[in-house]
Amino acid sequence: MNELRRDYFLDRWVIFATERARRPSDFIKARAAAETQECSFCPGYEDKTPPSKASYFDDRHEPDEAGKPPQTGWTVRVIPNLYPAVKMEGPAILDGSCMTASGVHEVIVESPVHDRHPQFMSDEEVERLFTVYRDRFAEIASIPFIKYISMFRNYGREAGASLAHAHSQVIALPIVPEKIKEQHGLDYGRVIKREETSPRLILSSTHSIAFAPFASCYTYETWIFPKRPCKNLAELSDEERDDLALVTRDVLSRLSRLLSDPPYNYAFVQSVGEKMHMHLRIYPKLGIEAGFELNTGIHINSVTPESAAKSLREA
Repeated sequence: MNELRRDYFLDRWVIFATERARRPSDFIKARAAAETQECSFCPGYEDKTPPSKASYFDDRHEPDEAGKPPQTGWTVRVIPNLYPAVKMEGPAILDGSCMTASGVHEVIVESPVHDRHPQFMSDEEVERLFTVYRDRFAEIASIPFIKYISMFRNYGREAGASLAHAHSQVIALPIVPEKIKEQHGLDYGRVIKREETSPRLILSSTHSIAFAPFASCYTYETWIFPKRPCKNLAELSDEERDDLALVTRDVLSRLSRLLSDPPYNYAFVQSVGEKMHMHLRIYPKLGIEAGFELNTGIHINSVTPESAAKSLREA
């Protein structure tokens, strides 16, 4: 029987159309052919991008020096986006409802290996990536006019990735989006307590928990929380940060095995200053938002979170 389910926490509705339920194999699509042109994010092409804001090596990290050739031998690079949505300048109010598009827009080149995406990374590689996330958050949060920092990843063309090389993005804004304001102060500890013993649990580690949310808008959607409430990545201990990285890699690896490496988006929900329980949300890109979703804000999902979690536990 199909079910119209109301989220017990976020007060939203989702239709679970189980009468047209699909098996994991039904979501597998043919993958696009690999790119053959030169990749400006690959080693040897550092001069094709703006100078790095930070280059990470095995034993240190530092920015490119002005007037000198770009550094090679890096493991992770952070560079300004060549076509930024916002630019690093203080916001100017044009009128009561409009201001200049000010902020920071960066690209994190996650690996010198073109296709070393998080689901394929070693422990050391994914822990380093989450260290870079933390470092960038801490540095950008120190800019006085920055109010929100969005850290996200698009994987696959269907998920909005214009370049195939493994990378994440950071967009920092002088405003707090309404969708984020709604998360401020919420007691996600209550959600964690309920989900750690529910059939929606995917895995639980020493410091982190991953589960399919009760009213999943997206098929195989997964939320990953540090068990200790923190506003942002910078507040995690090194051990907690590494644990969160490994659990994220594990979930992405399970999705890759179960659904033949599907496109996905993931994004951190975190706060610069307001009280929040920071977490990461993974959205596999297995369908599209059509007229009904756009008109009502109610999503139709053909796989219940209980079924999705069971498949991911067994993957």
